[in-house]
Amino acid sequence: MSIHNVHTHNASAYCLYRKPHSQPIGFKGMRMTKKTPRKPIRKRIRHAEIIIGFAERLRHLRQSSGLSQAELASRAAVHWTYIGRLEHGLAAPGLDLLDRLAGALKCPLTDLLPVTSVDPMPFLQDQARTRLESILSRGDRSFLGVLNTMLAMMDDTLARNS
Repeated sequence: MSIHNVHTHNASAYCLYRKPHSQPIGFKGMRMTKKTPRKPIRKRIRHAEIIIGFAERLRHLRQSSGLSQAELASRAAVHWTYIGRLEHGLAAPGLDLLDRLAGALKCPLTDLLPVTSVDPMPFLQDQARTRLESILSRGDRSFLGVLNTMLAMMDDTLARNS
């Protein structure tokens, strides 16, 4: 009696001594994993300048009201991460959300809209400054060395293009 004939029902599925002819999809090591569908890559939408102006106004009004993003989100019935996306110009609100945000901030809806054409440079500079300060406070020696090298290369490129 051979080792391979110990089990009479589907012996090849239980035999550890036989090498399979081909690896099944999703096979990792000695166990099967469930194949999960890949999420499609989300493309960043480039919004109009009015969205950047709205983002600045929303952040200014929220901060001047003394509210956190979570408090504003709770009052406007949205998730707090969405408030962050709105304040960074990564999402464009619908009219119903504008109305709820105005109600939560206790201001007229028109206060949320920028009055004039908005120059995005101050917003982008503030965002870059905030991120850089965050990196500087958390980075270790090797990370900061790489960052300085990258910043020097960027500075040289800007100097050549000016």
